[in-house]
Amino acid sequence: MLHTVRHDDVTELRFTTWRSRSVGFAVRAFLVRGVLVDSGFPAVADDLAAWLATVHPDGCALTHFHEDHAGGAATVAAAGVPLWMDPRTAERVRSPARIGFYRRYTWGSPRPVSTVRPFVLSAPLAAIATSGHADDHHVVWDAETRTLFGGDLFIGVKVRSSHRTERPRMLVRSLRTVIALQPRRLFDAHRGLVDSPVSSLEAKADWMEETIAAIDARIARGDDDAAIARAVLGNDGFGRAFTAGDYTMENFVACVRAEGGV
Repeated sequence: MLHTVRHDDVTELRFTTWRSRSVGFAVRAFLVRGVLVDSGFPAVADDLAAWLATVHPDGCALTHFHEDHAGGAATVAAAGVPLWMDPRTAERVRSPARIGFYRRYTWGSPRPVSTVRPFVLSAPLAAIATSGHADDHHVVWDAETRTLFGGDLFIGVKVRSSHRTERPRMLVRSLRTVIALQPRRLFDAHRGLVDSPVSSLEAKADWMEETIAAIDARIARGDDDAAIARAVLGNDGFGRAFTAGDYTMENFVACVRAEGGV
């Protein structure tokens, strides 16, 4: 299902299926200045294809390789729309890795992208590297309107679970980078238009710094990851079971430990 919402110069594309709704998730892509930011997830490929046939964007920019953001890349390419993406994103969409059951259930499995026409973002749009959630993560910045298309940079203030590959300290640095831009608007892939973007981003960065410090203190005294997660972040029994341990609070702790104090 695709539902579109106009925000003045920005069109929000809100994608869901009954499966994504059953676990409380929607994903958004955004059209600005003729450029599509992200491509939705594989299970909504038909909705995306129908929209592309009507709108014909000039290009598409992918914030990162995760299937809820780049899962429609094959559909975009098949429609003849050129793509901008980080080289690491390009490598992963050409040969997608197998994903876990909960991700296949929620989003579907991405199709490989064989041929891509390259796209160059031009002013006032620019891609800014913001790693942490993923090593290839970028946001798209509209300098003229001071609008930030954040991909998964924000998601929410207190995101207590993570994938095993995330880098929380790096994410804090990325948040501080975009806070310095003082965005007037923030469009988040899972939340849509975020109220009070600067204060929301600051609240997330502050909470993460405090949480990382609490985790570091318990690491220093010799606690294991499971005990730290329970004490600092809470209980994620359902999340652990549903994701088979792929997206958990304990992973958050393990990622903090892996990065080391900086």
